[in-house]
Amino acid sequence: MAKSKKEDPPKKNKRGRYARQKGNAYEVQLCKELNELGFQCKTSRSESKAKDNDKVDIIDTSGRLPIEIQAKKTQSIPQYFKIRSESSVDPEKFAIIWAKQEKKNTNICTVGEAVILSKEMFYQLIKPYAGS
Repeated sequence: MAKSKKEDPPKKNKRGRYARQKGNAYEVQLCKELNELGFQCKTSRSESKAKDNDKVDIIDTSGRLPIEIQAKKTQSIPQYFKIRSESSVDPEKFAIIWAKQEKKNTNICTVGEAVILSKEMFYQLIKPYAGS
């Protein structure tokens, strides 16, 4: 009886693991920055599986943050409306903080950050600065 040729195990996708680690680290960084501003933020991975599944990455345990945050660290702009539609969060309170990634020689670097949120929430946030 001929021995069957042993198959090589499938190669694991290192890119997916790297992207997940990069995203997790970005969530922790955002929590640290928000905490320095006076909030009490934690990642949803450590606090609430339900929130994590609901497209919310940052949770303010003090309840003072007026938005629900999804963090993205990608080369292409996140599909805000698609992601928001997959969440049960009030659409006016849903925001994405995006770190734009760009390939530079051998590395991928962050070249800028932006917040994507509803116009209604934007107006609520700037209203206290109006000259009324």
